[in-house]
Amino acid sequence: MTEIALEPLRIVLGSGLPERNEAIARLITSGRSSLAFILGDEACRYRLLVRAINWDRILIAYRGPTALGYVAFKHHRRGPFSPGFGPFRDEFGRLRGGVRYLLFIIAEYREWYYGFYLYGLHVIKPARHQGVATALLTETFRQARQAGYDRVELEVQVKNRSAQQLYIQQGFVRGHTTPMNWLGRLLPFPAVVNMRRSLKSQP
Repeated sequence: MTEIALEPLRIVLGSGLPERNEAIARLITSGRSSLAFILGDEACRYRLLVRAINWDRILIAYRGPTALGYVAFKHHRRGPFSPGFGPFRDEFGRLRGGVRYLLFIIAEYREWYYGFYLYGLHVIKPARHQGVATALLTETFRQARQAGYDRVELEVQVKNRSAQQLYIQQGFVRGHTTPMNWLGRLLPFPAVVNMRRSLKSQP
């Protein structure tokens, strides 16, 4: 880990990578654990989403050749994943796959309420507390400005206090709490807190 820490940190937009290996794809598809009841475990999420990654909605943090983390975002009705029904059908069968695919689309569609939406942020455990998340968020803010937005929004689970504290340190403020209403009654969608960060006159 010492050698990795000595390397300069660089943030790369996924669409600019010269090649995309399996390890990077597995890192990116490991997110959305809150939707595990729809997408399954990490191995299943990889099979469902690996061919549907929109690399222009992914920023990856590197030290040397090692990927330390990523951030994914949505804007202009395009997020980090655009899977079709096929992978869900192949994984779960036509009926169960259809139900899971529909639930996934509902979860994705709900987030279009936001303009520039921070879809997910993950840093591998050995690289935490080294400025990786801050660097990823700083570049995310730049991407948002470049896309014409003046704020970045996200949702974080109510019980995830450490993530909320990280975002507060980066200039986000808490908004409303969403209990998921009818979705939360029917399915195990967790309650989330909306957070937003203005990009006006801020770095």
